Amino acid sequence: MIVEEGKIKILAPNVNLRGPGKIEGVFYNRAMVFNRDTSIFLLYNLRVKNALDALAATGVRGIRFAKELGIETTINDKDSRAVEIIKKNLELNNVEARVTNRDANALMIEEKYNYVDIDPFGTPVPFIDSAILSGKIIGITATDTATLGGRNRRIVRRYLADVCAPTELVHEIGIRVLLGYIGRMAVRFDLGIEPIISIWQGHFYRVYVRIKKGVSKANATLEKIKNTEFGGPIWVGEMHDFSFLKNSKIPEWLPTKKILEKYLSIWKNEKFFLFYHLPSISSELRVSTPSPRQIIENLKEQGYEAYPTQFSPQGIRSNAPVDVLKDIIKSANSSHWESQ
Repeated sequence: MIVEEGKIKILAPNVNLRGPGKIEGVFYNRAMVFNRDTSIFLLYNLRVKNALDALAATGVRGIRFAKELGIETTINDKDSRAVEIIKKNLELNNVEARVTNRDANALMIEEKYNYVDIDPFGTPVPFIDSAILSGKIIGITATDTATLGGRNRRIVRRYLADVCAPTELVHEIGIRVLLGYIGRMAVRFDLGIEPIISIWQGHFYRVYVRIKKGVSKANATLEKIKNTEFGGPIWVGEMHDFSFLKNSKIPEWLPTKKILEKYLSIWKNEKFFLFYHLPSISSELRVSTPSPRQIIENLKEQGYEAYPTQFSPQGIRSNAPVDVLKDIIKSANSSHWESQ
């Protein structure tokens, strides 16, 4: 089957249309187009010289790097069947890239890249150490979201963290567990991390992280990994590089451009550690949940910062104390009843 994505066409023996699930053999996952578009968006704005697509399958991501961005790309898969398909797909798109048939960890230990992409079928844990040592910037996908969010107790074993997050916060906590784990693995090599973008969409988390050399960078990273009331250790620093996001542009050709525009508008202001979930606070107060937009406007009128979040349409990120937020919610309910 031939499928189109971005500026390329891909021969895909198997096509997965619905996200996570089990498909035998080499497959193309249409549900991850947005995931791949975010990597194109990142590299389009960073202008890196070379990249590794370490777990390539059909090669769609790496071929897009080469075709759409002109990046010197290595496309790797340990499955010989995948390698043959990758070569055919390169020919189909009239583009060149280096193709390797290696164990991804062995390859990353031996070679260095400006950018390393890890998009595994399942947990990224087995590949994180090698990616940290190989790439100046790494992009990592995790589809084991239940484990990261503490809903699967294997988290203690897999991510070396113990987390019990309330349902409304589970996805932000999950991303912070992942960032915390990457950071703790990095400091073992006297390296630090700086998140560029952190993403939750549906069935996956995706983080893009700079790897910084030096003991001072490692120490700075450790200072941002702490135990919290929900457990830990987790990343408590910022999830995004706001200066990068402020100056970035979205390529016009991306298939999910409109979705990315919505996310980017949120990421640019997604500050502070965790967010307020309005239905939970309103339930505690035994009042109706007001409009998030109204609450954001009221908080700003009182001199606080307030923004939406990618993790909930009913969530607000703010530097306002919770008591101030409660007063505004109660006031909003009083105003509502007075207007009836």
